[in-house]
Amino acid sequence: MGVFTFVVKNSGGEWSDKQYEGDLEACAPSSYALQRMLVQAALSANSSGGFQSSYSPVTPSSAVFQVNSFRITFSLT
Repeated sequence: MGVFTFVVKNSGGEWSDKQYEGDLEACAPSSYALQRMLVQAALSANSSGGFQSSYSPVTPSSAVFQVNSFRITFSLT
């Protein structure tokens, strides 16, 4: 399982991030596009199976975005 936390900011019409305690970074023209890129980057860094994400606006031009990746297991009984 991996937890990735990003501080997301809009500056000059472009959204960018800074990972908390890490080095995953991206930029995109919209917050939605940036979230998609960050999910892909987090899953590439820790490919465990599934993921859950949350987006929490702080101001109109900043937010906290978190991606939790987890392992999916199946049990046949």
